[in-house]
Amino acid sequence: MSGDGHEFEPFPARAAGVSRFDARRQRAALAEFAADGAAFLRKSEGLAFIEQLYVFFVPKLMALAASYGYALDRDEAANVILERLLSSRRRGEKGAARRAAAAESPFGYLWACAVDWVRRQWGTRAAPLERAADAGTSFEVPERESPYTPLEEVVRLTFAVLAEAMGEEERGAVYELLRWLALNPPQRLSYEAEDRIAAHRRCPKLTAEQVVAVMKIARGARPNTAATSLMGQFLLDPGFRPSQSGSHARALTRFRREFRAGAATLRTRAAGSAR
Repeated sequence: MSGDGHEFEPFPARAAGVSRFDARRQRAALAEFAADGAAFLRKSEGLAFIEQLYVFFVPKLMALAASYGYALDRDEAANVILERLLSSRRRGEKGAARRAAAAESPFGYLWACAVDWVRRQWGTRAAPLERAADAGTSFEVPERESPYTPLEEVVRLTFAVLAEAMGEEERGAVYELLRWLALNPPQRLSYEAEDRIAAHRRCPKLTAEQVVAVMKIARGARPNTAATSLMGQFLLDPGFRPSQSGSHARALTRFRREFRAGAATLRTRAAGSAR
């Protein structure tokens, strides 16, 4: 342990013949990443940082993914971290790299982010961060240091985008559904049908088709949930504009069509009952 007292103990000081960056070097690398982005990764120190990810982060992330029942290969694990660090640079001082550089334990903070990123990547139900102990480490990030948009704000931003596609009588139920989805992240795919049933029970004023449409645009639709999830994008960037993302814009078009079709089904049923 170095004399600055800020080493992140759960990571070994050396593995696979590679010495772990001390806290000072961790901080400097993350600060440079925050400032220069992809250009930093092409420098010798950037390549050394990538090596740190492969040696000290990737094996633990692979073990964590396996504990959820998923296979995560080495390159994918590293790419999850690098892509999220790059995409969050748009948030300036609130970006993950900038916050990690300012944290008492830079790699500890980055590990906490990486655990959450992998969980979201695989669509597993959010578990307490201490679940990361399964991968051989633990680290808590104070709420004030969270790199993510607060959930209530995520709900508000998502609702603001969706509201134009629905009538006044449906908006309250949709907002309630979005809040429920935010507090109940997706489980593994085998639980998807159960989630839909539970969501419909929560919001019986909506048709099953409408509930599914909201769930798909909020959480993302297969095969590429990350590229179609409004909540996921707002969680990373509250300034995100769906019109600037082709995949999200197309997903919104599908949502409007499916949601309105669900509303038409409800009207048809009501008309039939009135006869």
